[in-house]
Amino acid sequence: RSYCDRVSQERGMNYSLIATPAEGLSGRFVRIDRERYGVIPGVTDRDYYTNGFHVPVYYDISAYDKIALEAPYHALTNGGHISYIELDGDPSDNLEAFESVIRYMKDCGMGYGSVNHPVDRDPVCGYNGIIEDVCPKCGRSEDAHNQPFERIRRITGYLVGTLDRFNDAKRAEESQRVKHAVPMPESAE
Repeated sequence: RSYCDRVSQERGMNYSLIATPAEGLSGRFVRIDRERYGVIPGVTDRDYYTNGFHVPVYYDISAYDKIALEAPYHALTNGGHISYIELDGDPSDNLEAFESVIRYMKDCGMGYGSVNHPVDRDPVCGYNGIIEDVCPKCGRSEDAHNQPFERIRRITGYLVGTLDRFNDAKRAEESQRVKHAVPMPESAE
């Protein structure tokens, strides 16, 4: 960041550092590296690379610890950045916890943060909410009626439809996401 700031001053032009997701490359680069170097545990053994300065999605970490680890990098990337927290339920069911996560993001200096949570829909009965294996409204399983549940998840910062619209690497990444616990951190009490 300091280099970009210095060059901007020297040249009278805008230079910035962005924490770009490069979503199309996260799967492509790991395939290239796997072909070249083989399967390396912890490096090329997944279908995607973790983008930017994010804690890997499969790493078991609390929401607050993840925020504390990623937040310092936001100040370095004046061209853009984002951090995500994954919740396992509807945030409106616990607004106090949801608000504490948002406030902690702000307090840690995150420039742009987002809270992801599942949004599912049964296209047969129209139920909207969280659906595990069976629809809580009509009781059907996903296999019934040869009609899958619509599972909307944020991928690459966008809610653009169901998971079937995304490439294999992003679907693999989404399936391995760990939900982040939201205990009250000592510094937030």
